[in-house]
Amino acid sequence: MPSLVLLATFFLFLAGAAAVESPDVSAPARDSSLEGLLRNLEVLNANPDGPQQLLELVNRNRTKTEWPLDAPEVQHFESKIRPVLLESCFKCHGGDKTSANLRMDTREALLKGGDRGPAINLDNPSESLLLQAIHYGNDDFRMPPKEKLPEAAIKEFEIWLKAGAPWPSHSPDTEGLQEKSKTHWAFQPVEKVDPPSDESGWSGNEIDRFIHAEWEKRGLEPVEEADKRVLARRLYYDLIGLPPTPREMEEYLADDSPEAYSKLVDRLLDSPHYGERWGRHWMDVVRYADTAGDSADYPVPELRYYRDYIIDSFNRDKPYNQFVREQIAGDLLAKAGPKQEYAEKVIATGFIAVSRRFGTIPYQTMHEVLEDSIQTMGRTFLGLTLKCARCHDHKFDPITTEDYYGLYGIFASTQYPYAGSETSISKDNYREHFVPLNPSKKTQKEIEEYNHRVEELRSVLKYLQEESPLKGEVDKYEGQVESLKKAIELAEGKEDFDGEPLKEFLEAAKKNRDETREKYRGMVREKEQKLREIGFPGIPGDVEAAYAVVDGPDPSDAHVQKKGEPGNQGDLAPRNVPAVLRLSDTFDIPEGSSGRLQLADWLASEKNPLTARVMVNRIWQHHFGKGIVQSPSNFGVMGDAPTHPELLDWLARKFVESGWSIKAMHRLIVNSKTYRLSSGFNEANEAIDPKNDFLWHTDRRRLDGESIRDTMLAASGLLDRSRGGPHPFPPMKDWGYTQHAPFQETYPSTHRSVYLMVPRFQRHPYLGLFDGPDPNRSTGKRPESTVPLQALFFMNNDFVHELCDGFGKRIVESRDADRDRVEFAYRTAFSRPPTQEEVELTQAYVTGYQAKLAEEGVSEGDRPIQAWGSLARVLFSSNEFLYLD
Repeated sequence: MPSLVLLATFFLFLAGAAAVESPDVSAPARDSSLEGLLRNLEVLNANPDGPQQLLELVNRNRTKTEWPLDAPEVQHFESKIRPVLLESCFKCHGGDKTSANLRMDTREALLKGGDRGPAINLDNPSESLLLQAIHYGNDDFRMPPKEKLPEAAIKEFEIWLKAGAPWPSHSPDTEGLQEKSKTHWAFQPVEKVDPPSDESGWSGNEIDRFIHAEWEKRGLEPVEEADKRVLARRLYYDLIGLPPTPREMEEYLADDSPEAYSKLVDRLLDSPHYGERWGRHWMDVVRYADTAGDSADYPVPELRYYRDYIIDSFNRDKPYNQFVREQIAGDLLAKAGPKQEYAEKVIATGFIAVSRRFGTIPYQTMHEVLEDSIQTMGRTFLGLTLKCARCHDHKFDPITTEDYYGLYGIFASTQYPYAGSETSISKDNYREHFVPLNPSKKTQKEIEEYNHRVEELRSVLKYLQEESPLKGEVDKYEGQVESLKKAIELAEGKEDFDGEPLKEFLEAAKKNRDETREKYRGMVREKEQKLREIGFPGIPGDVEAAYAVVDGPDPSDAHVQKKGEPGNQGDLAPRNVPAVLRLSDTFDIPEGSSGRLQLADWLASEKNPLTARVMVNRIWQHHFGKGIVQSPSNFGVMGDAPTHPELLDWLARKFVESGWSIKAMHRLIVNSKTYRLSSGFNEANEAIDPKNDFLWHTDRRRLDGESIRDTMLAASGLLDRSRGGPHPFPPMKDWGYTQHAPFQETYPSTHRSVYLMVPRFQRHPYLGLFDGPDPNRSTGKRPESTVPLQALFFMNNDFVHELCDGFGKRIVESRDADRDRVEFAYRTAFSRPPTQEEVELTQAYVTGYQAKLAEEGVSEGDRPIQAWGSLARVLFSSNEFLYLD
């Protein structure tokens, strides 16, 4: 690479300058076993006196076999480890299910292990088979088989194992814990609180008075206010996710009026880019994706309508209670509302429709889909982890199994759309139960006929699968494998923790499988004529439809599923909301209705103790980098306690009183003096509040992946600021995706990142690297990693090179003199002018780079753009570009 030494020297200069100006927050956080566990224990309020005590604790835990329920190590296990085991491991390695003879639902079982030996090694934790499996370090066994755990979750397992794999010594007294947890702060009514007085006169608004009161209690002093330029850059990114242009920044700095800041706030809130920024935050929480998530990950082109609905709702400042109601029951509200709003309200139920599908025949695993709907609804609107009550009463929160199946009945009484799979009946039109957006009587009749014939065809398939002579072939295998499904999965390349016994069985049974396959083919040929007789009409081509939900044909209560197994039914659970949160003694669902409208009304009620609290906390989080409750999607007993509980309740009441206006909350927060503090350092404050929980300064934050990409596009002049349109999916007739050849595409785009196509199976390579959300689960707070691959991405990625060349070209074309070009580059990348030292160093770098290019024979006309493009790569890689003060 030309002038690599000069490039490295200049990069080191920038990095050094950034380190002098502020702490090097981009450096990877030290995460040795002691410090990592100490950090987690501190979060759980254990606060050990020092590393030595913790070392003793770790050594003691390696020989320890019993831990009380209130031990901090157990709290870490219950909050960080058990939820992952429940979600990703117990289905195959829990209870009666012991794939590879391995159980993972007790500590003793993990120590005993399975066919490969002990799953955990307390003498040498890093050698544990469990860690090898979740790290995907061994191609022979990778767990979970379908998708690697997030790096943050893997770190927690490392911490847990190094601490001795703490596990509660006995099962919690669930009933006793649930009774006690009913008094938990989050389940109590929102209090009416008056802001405390501030005799110092420092406070600018009511928020400041709450913050200042906590400073006084702890002896904290605020740092100075951020300067006008820094504050403007912060405000731009927080509200629209883009930096100010040099012209916008200079116009703002030139406005000396007292209203300059508030006018800027209003202008940004009125920008169409505001909805793109805050819509993306919401898409994290609702696990937005453009594919279904089944074994072939079928595309859903219509999901972009739901994305656009979200963006439009934020731009229009739709009252949050209405926003909630529409996403749960928009189709039902549409029937009673104005015709021109029908499509919008139907599309809103994409929140439910986007629930992940599973397996090769998704409608046969609807219990998994419903679990995803219930869990996401709970985390999004209530800040509760409801799925924990699927198999048993919640261990810590007052949510019973009956509560779970009360909600289950509501969603099970809802008709979900079906995007298709490799087993779809028709290869001309994979879709079922999409909701038409122009509901004429003729269209409704056509759709009903379509769905009726789909059900007829489905009954034929059911016969083939359950009633035909093939059933006897399946019966032969009983007792040899836990299920034919598991055997088929292994035959098709999916791996269990240790799949050798099943693979051996399948090899031995190869002849029988061939015979069965021939019989199956014969049955299919016999049915082909019947399928042709029934016919298969697609949804009429002129009907615009949404991936949305409506009430099902036969709404009813659901039975409790013992141990979460659909085939093991218990008592009937009347459709209702969790008992601890009920606002009245009755939950009246009209005959023939699912109950979603009643659920929506309950969620959106001003009396619901969680809905307003959870949302104002999310708004706060995205302005300060952390919420008042730092576990934004878990307000339960195992979540974090609020740092400022009175402020949280005051904000929740203010939110409701404002008409549930999200933009009113923005104005209140960003106009506070607390928000406008600098990121300056105070040694005395650091000693008292090292984590800045009480906001004595602004935490320096790294830009999220979307803002980094969008800013590079803007700097290069290549950003398309218009709304993104349809994704370029192939024609439906060409799909034919299977679990062995699933949909795996990413599409280049110069639109803002919110418009990128989001697949579920193969995450977008850029967003996966820069901590984008996992579209398979609700993401309330993104992790923040600093890894070498990120730096290599800036150095080697073709798209980054294209953007750097574009920025270099803009720099060259913007000005004639090199000094002026340096000025333009810094004002564009950093929103500030360069210092004299930076001007001189940059000019020397560009001159030297061009000289090196000349030696290598690069034409004179190409040298300036390449040299300034090289500078762009350095600027894009610097802390000042990537971080927000």
